[in-house]
This record gives sequence, C-alpha cells and structure tokens, in this order.
Amino acid sequence: MAGEISALEEAFRKFAIHGDTRATGKEMHGKNWSKLCKDCHVIDGKNVTITDVDIVFSKIK
Repeated sequence: MAGEISALEEAFRKFAIHGDTRATGKEMHGKNWSKLCKDCHVIDGKNVTITDVDIVFSKIK
C-alpha cells in the first residue's frame, strides 16, 4: 500500500507542476485539476463535465 500512496503522490506532483515552471508540486491549480480529470477519464461529457470538475475544485480549494 505504501507503494501505491507514493505513486499517487508522484502523479499528483506531475499534474501540479505541469505547465508552470515555478510550481512546487504541493498545490494544484484549477487548469491542472481539469487536465488530471480529463486524462483519467473522469470527465465523460455526459455524467461528469468540465463544469462539474471546475465546481468541485472551487468548493475544495
């Protein structure tokens, strides 16, 4: 399980720094959250839309 957690943390870090040379990887911006959701096929355009993931992000940040 520890290996799974470290893999998850590394995936988060990669998405958090994507496109931002100043990012530390500890926080994620909304555009990167949307990219993560798209790349992981969370967004399907029917049940979950880009607007849905944007709302989730704005509620938890």
